[in-house]
Amino acid sequence: MTIERDDLDDLPSANEALPDVVRLALAVRKAGGRALLVGGWVRDRALGIESKDLDVEVHGLDETRLAELLRRMGRVNVVGRSFGVYKLTVGAHTLDVSLPRRDSKVGPGHRGIEIAGDPFMGVLEAARRRDLTVNAMLYDPLTGETLDPHGGLIDLQARRLREVDPTTFLEDPLRALRAVQFAARFGFTMTESLRALCRVAPLMELPAERVRWELEKLLLKAPKPSDGLRLLVELELLPQVLPGLVGLVTPTLLQTLDRAAIEREGLHTEAERLTVMWAALLSPFRGDALLIALDRLGLHTHNKYPLRARVIDSLREAKPTPLSDADLRRLADVLPLPILLRVRAARFAEAPSGPDLLRADRLGVLDGPLPRLLSGADLARLGVPPGPRMGELLDAARDAQTRGELRSVEDARTWLTRTVNTEG
Repeated sequence: MTIERDDLDDLPSANEALPDVVRLALAVRKAGGRALLVGGWVRDRALGIESKDLDVEVHGLDETRLAELLRRMGRVNVVGRSFGVYKLTVGAHTLDVSLPRRDSKVGPGHRGIEIAGDPFMGVLEAARRRDLTVNAMLYDPLTGETLDPHGGLIDLQARRLREVDPTTFLEDPLRALRAVQFAARFGFTMTESLRALCRVAPLMELPAERVRWELEKLLLKAPKPSDGLRLLVELELLPQVLPGLVGLVTPTLLQTLDRAAIEREGLHTEAERLTVMWAALLSPFRGDALLIALDRLGLHTHNKYPLRARVIDSLREAKPTPLSDADLRRLADVLPLPILLRVRAARFAEAPSGPDLLRADRLGVLDGPLPRLLSGADLARLGVPPGPRMGELLDAARDAQTRGELRSVEDARTWLTRTVNTEG
């Protein structure tokens, strides 16, 4: 299907940054349906926040016709064939495109939720199925009109979170955690009716990864994650989320969490930021208690990054005592210093990360450990056979290097020759 240039020229200027969404909406309209932006993008636009999430809900086209239309526009990945959810890559964006859906509780647990796409349920009913009024607004990219059937704009102005429909809110118990992380992210209050619903949410029905993902949004996006942790305590949700943390939420932990939120901003990747935040949240745990908490969360890797190992190593190595140059060189062999030093700063206010990060950079270990100066081949040339003694000599050379006693390959070879000859 070809979209004429004239079709785009007459659109509101607010849509100029969303040409791919507009083209999709035009194609849907010509096919007899209506495409609306929904959810977080509409909420964030009303708050004046830039949002990269583009979720499009298509009304009036059945699944077969929608799938055919999308395939003519770009590359399509079906992520929910049974209820019509697609990822459409077109132009510079990947758009999440879906049919309106009905979630029905038909049994216990997360598998007891039956989901079905229904493109003819209507805008009002589709919005009623959403969790919070601030997430139940829709935006028409062809007219610039915001559809707000449940008073989301009023609630945004009042900075409050309110459930759309109390009879459907807990069909997905995860909505209780979503409400907590939204409250912490945006500094909103929760209505008493919403708080009451959250208190009885059966979170134990949910798989660990869904709980973890929602907690990670809180840890990564909230300016003060402590606000979310306080809410988990107030709403009596913590026993279901992290029972080992019950009774351990102290002012010290809350301050640690908020210092970690400051430190996370200096890191480049989401995995690194998650390491610092999880280490802060789990800092009260030791030994087996830490492993039990990690297992409960299902915390292992993050896009092949060794998240679990990094959290364990960070908590083991982060101490409040001053670090010497030798300490920094040694620790760089254990884990990335930008992570360790920021975990240390989060846990101990008297150990700011800035000076040590600068010193690590000067020492050449900020981005990774020092290159090793000796190899097994160097030892073999001096007649040292493979075995325990070779390993001991390599370790001794590394220790001397971290102490600053060996600074070059020549230094190391001289040290090795002297050591081997002395032994001989």
